[in-house]
Amino acid sequence: MRVKPFVVATAALLFLAFVLMSWQLFDHTAMQRQLRTLLDHPGWLLAMFAAYALSFVLKAEAWRAYEKREQRLAVYLHGIHYSLLVNHLLPVKLGDLARVGVLMKASRKKWDEALHSVAVMRLLDLLVLGTISSAGMLLLGLTVSWTAMIAAAVLILAAIVTVKLLPERKTAFLRKHARTVKAVALSRDGPYIVALTTLSWVLEAVILFGVIRLSGFHFGALSLVWANSMTVGGQVFHITPGGLGTYETTLSGTLSLLGASWENAYGAALLTHGIKFAAAFLLGGYSCVRMPIGLREAASWIRRQPGRTMRPDERTSQ
Repeated sequence: MRVKPFVVATAALLFLAFVLMSWQLFDHTAMQRQLRTLLDHPGWLLAMFAAYALSFVLKAEAWRAYEKREQRLAVYLHGIHYSLLVNHLLPVKLGDLARVGVLMKASRKKWDEALHSVAVMRLLDLLVLGTISSAGMLLLGLTVSWTAMIAAAVLILAAIVTVKLLPERKTAFLRKHARTVKAVALSRDGPYIVALTTLSWVLEAVILFGVIRLSGFHFGALSLVWANSMTVGGQVFHITPGGLGTYETTLSGTLSLLGASWENAYGAALLTHGIKFAAAFLLGGYSCVRMPIGLREAASWIRRQPGRTMRPDERTSQ
């Protein structure tokens, strides 16, 4: 998969910033103390993991609702777990292809059809994260770049006009999927899907909330939901497994905007990401046991041609 030079360059700069921060701020003794504090509070650790796991259950239910509940909830949950695992194993974000493959494996959908729902759910994630991030900046009194907002609005308007002006035969694919999105959005499941997705991102911030509280710092829950949303949204710049480096840099920056010192922000970011890494492997490992997928089969999903359905011999019993 080709990665755009701008994304690579931005991610490289963020990773370089992480290296420089680590050189200046990493304190082995302080990290040991924070980790020991965490292990001394197993109740907090369990609550953080439970909230993180539940956030993916809500995402799976939202995806299932968009798919008109065609498959069991477990199918969508395993797809998300596999996506999480792949993104924490590979330096590029190929996890969504795992979601597509798992859905194809459990259904008779074509690649295009399975890809559609995954793409829509990913777009919804970005819209929710963007809304939380923008609202948080306004509520916290942070500077909002009106130039960037106007540029984004112009790009969206230009895309809509382009689609409208192109011959219908050239946009049949887009129009078909746009009709599906519109139908679901206007149905009673539309608000339900948006609410589940929003709540899932709120729950994901519980890990950061727990780390901050156990570290002895005091930030409001809404501020930490904002910090988590800003950080996850920044993971579009992803050239290392799990966004290692870019995650810590982005979260350290957002926490510093909330008033934390760079030393404390860096330590909290490192520990938060470490817990998420561990959770990704635990949840991914669970799905590997419950719904095994061979490496050859997973690799074939990346090479699969649009419009092709999965052969019967490629399916395994669920």
